[in-house]
Amino acid sequence: MGSTGTRPPALIVINISLSGCRKAILLSTLLISGLLTAGCSSEITADPQGLLLAPEDFSGAEVNVVSTSEEQSLDGPSALVQLEGPDFRVLQTLVLFEAREDALAALDAIRADLANRARTEPGEREASGVFDDKLGNEEAAGLFFIERNGLVRLVVSGPGREDRLSDLAELARDKLADG
Repeated sequence: MGSTGTRPPALIVINISLSGCRKAILLSTLLISGLLTAGCSSEITADPQGLLLAPEDFSGAEVNVVSTSEEQSLDGPSALVQLEGPDFRVLQTLVLFEAREDALAALDAIRADLANRARTEPGEREASGVFDDKLGNEEAAGLFFIERNGLVRLVVSGPGREDRLSDLAELARDKLADG
């Protein structure tokens, strides 16, 4: 194989009896492919807990974390947070699927299950429509939606819950889009 000197390990693997020109072409192709794949990936790979709503997302309101959890399921990593403000509670669950198509398939199954409970039409393939729910013993409004390869369930209780649900869904989408 010849002497490798101080070359990085990635270049040692490529040094398999190739002439200088072929080696340069192969290396360039591998690097460009890797950069294109990394640059075009729209999959969320960050820790799901860091993508959830947090007290600092609620300007002007004192919001506390009631509970959090994180686990690895067959579908992918998932996380949950429950937040409590002065007159509302929020439950957000996030599951990161391997691919967006898997998340959409899961949402399709959820939408079929919610068909009798949804109060609003989804309006788009990436959302369930608003449905009645419970958060503890309180009446709540809920929504499922997809952002990239993440499936989010958001449930909000308290006065003005549907308006707050809409605002928080937009905020949650932004956090996932940046994640």
